[in-house]
Amino acid sequence: MKYFVLFILPISFLLGCNDSDDDSDPSSKTCSENPLENIEWLKELVNNTNANGLEIIQYDYKVQTVFSINSCLGCSDNLIIIYDCEKNKVCKFGGISGLNSCPDFDTEAKNETLLFSTRNCDKGTIISPKLYKALKTSPITSVKIEGDCLLITFNILSSQNNINDTTLIDSGEILESSPVQRRLKFNIKENRTRPTSVIATTSFNISNLANEDETITLIIDGFDHSIDYTRSTP
Repeated sequence: MKYFVLFILPISFLLGCNDSDDDSDPSSKTCSENPLENIEWLKELVNNTNANGLEIIQYDYKVQTVFSINSCLGCSDNLIIIYDCEKNKVCKFGGISGLNSCPDFDTEAKNETLLFSTRNCDKGTIISPKLYKALKTSPITSVKIEGDCLLITFNILSSQNNINDTTLIDSGEILESSPVQRRLKFNIKENRTRPTSVIATTSFNISNLANEDETITLIIDGFDHSIDYTRSTP
């Protein structure tokens, strides 16, 4: 019996080593397939975007998913910070002193994905199947595209002269056609206390919906006409 026990222990030890090797699989370092929906601190950033703007870009860097956060678009001395999934700081770039704490980032960071941007527009477009299903469709008067911005004009009854609580949500579904189609929903958080008629226009950056130089067709719920959009090259 003693020899039998001694024989089992090495096998158990080897099996344990194999389990730890599986834990080192790079795929285990991926945060989420829908980070803006499932990662709370990213969701908070999007929901609390201020007048300085916001841009969130996802990368694969040193066997982990990281997020580049630019919270002051167009600011000459802005500090761009790279975070991991748990919001630990990984890299810092820019600022008054011109920081570059990860000199290998440009060559080592892969699979760049623009998640959210308000660059040159009032707001960004959120890709969220869950939010798309949850929010109702608000009426639209007209739409047009200027650069990477989708301008939406609407007419609603509200007690607010300036309507800031507007959201544009992409369903996350890509409809195969030529060009490919994406479905969007426009939503306004209305305030109907002693309402008056308000006509306003707001713009959304839609560059995260297409690759560079790609043309897509946007289908907006509640609006009669589709609209084609070609993402510009930076």
